[in-house]
Amino acid sequence: MWSMRAYKPTLVASAVLLAFASTGTFAQSANPHGWLDNDHIQTPYGALDFKGGYPTPETTTRLRDAVTLNRAIDVYMAQMPTVSWYAVWKGVAEAGSKQPNQMVIWENLMDANTLLLTGNTETVYGLAAIDLRKGPVVIEVPPKMLGGFSDIRQTEIIGIGPPGADKGQGGKVLLLPPGYSGSVPSGYIVGHSETNHVVFGVRGFLVEGKTDEAVALMKKTRIYALADAAHPPQQTFINGSGKEIDTVFNDTYDYFASLGRIAQEEPANIFTTSDRFAMASIGIESGKAFQPGDAQRKVLAEAAKVGGAYARVNGFDSNDPERLVYPDRRWEWTFIGGSATWDTQGYVNADRRAGFAYSAIGMSPAMASKAVGVGSQYIWSMRDKHGDYLDGGKSYHLHVPPNVPVKNFWSVVVYDAVSRSMLRNGQKFPTVSQYTGPTANADGSYDIWFGPKAPAGKEKNWVETVPNKGWFTIMRFYGPLQPFFDKSWKVDDIELVK
Repeated sequence: MWSMRAYKPTLVASAVLLAFASTGTFAQSANPHGWLDNDHIQTPYGALDFKGGYPTPETTTRLRDAVTLNRAIDVYMAQMPTVSWYAVWKGVAEAGSKQPNQMVIWENLMDANTLLLTGNTETVYGLAAIDLRKGPVVIEVPPKMLGGFSDIRQTEIIGIGPPGADKGQGGKVLLLPPGYSGSVPSGYIVGHSETNHVVFGVRGFLVEGKTDEAVALMKKTRIYALADAAHPPQQTFINGSGKEIDTVFNDTYDYFASLGRIAQEEPANIFTTSDRFAMASIGIESGKAFQPGDAQRKVLAEAAKVGGAYARVNGFDSNDPERLVYPDRRWEWTFIGGSATWDTQGYVNADRRAGFAYSAIGMSPAMASKAVGVGSQYIWSMRDKHGDYLDGGKSYHLHVPPNVPVKNFWSVVVYDAVSRSMLRNGQKFPTVSQYTGPTANADGSYDIWFGPKAPAGKEKNWVETVPNKGWFTIMRFYGPLQPFFDKSWKVDDIELVK
């Protein structure tokens, strides 16, 4: 099954079966069903030989290799939200003391030293990796936070904030592990997690451009086992600002190694039966050690490479007709279809889900909710006005019309197209926002510049880009107002400076 024979990868398993349907010779008059009726077929996978209708050993090996590769690519795309969230859990857990009650807070805001899929520089982030394998965990949540608890599939367990379970007032949350049958004490906001790994993530807002109040509030968080509720241990906080913290998954064999660990540490039923079949076909099964041989590792490494390549096509060159925010501009929705569950068409659109998961995290309903003045909205662009990808060696201009429709604030952050994290460009923060104090025009509009060098006198409105690096930007609207939703206000396209 794990032959080392050469193969030519493709992107969908069905293509394996369809590719040679158009290349074989058919005796249509004698074979009205269209069955293959010849002994030698030329395909994209090489020659396939049959004798009397039966495959030769070489043909069997070649096709099984191709199907295995394609199934591994399908698994890569389908399990991206889960593997990505596991990378966040692992990166946060390894960021400091590795104690079960630690929390990482970016006290001086998040910067490009942290590798986190499309993080922002305008809110204070707090993340904690929670492990329920030893039993229920209590989290004392401060008020005025925005975020929540998500299981390892990025499925929200409990939302925190004005639209969440605490209504923005904070409170004691009790997370119960999968299959928990013990007693549940009163006085808690109770969340039943379907996975052992849970990520707790919150954001705090700046006050007069400072982080102090948000950090002080966030440090009132307490995380401890329910068994220790009478005498909670001391809470540990790690300042993530300026630290090399890596929470991004790999496009290598390690992707599948991570998925193998998840399959061992989580209940089997977090995956659908079809997902379990696809994973089992490449050697990943719940309750069984994932110990691939050299040939299998080679196939999985190839699948991760091709899967990552297709993920970039799927995300950066989407042909989804609903991706565009405005029909006459290049800006696209991060949540295509307007749902964090990706099922507005009557089915889960795996391409939309993977397109988001490759470049972003946090599939929370609050992030996609279209509520005026509440929550947030995100649009992104990786192309200029003429449809060309944004090039770090060139200079660009973005005009932001006056009266940006936000109750709270807006921001424009620049990201590296390879890491999908903040662009490491030498600036402290690769962003221009309401908080960075950009110079406004007389009418209240803003002109923002991107390029290797700042235009004279435009330094406060400029983000440096890096030659030979592609980049994209996300514009965030916190507390979006009606003109954003009805599109009576529209941001301009990014234009190349001649």
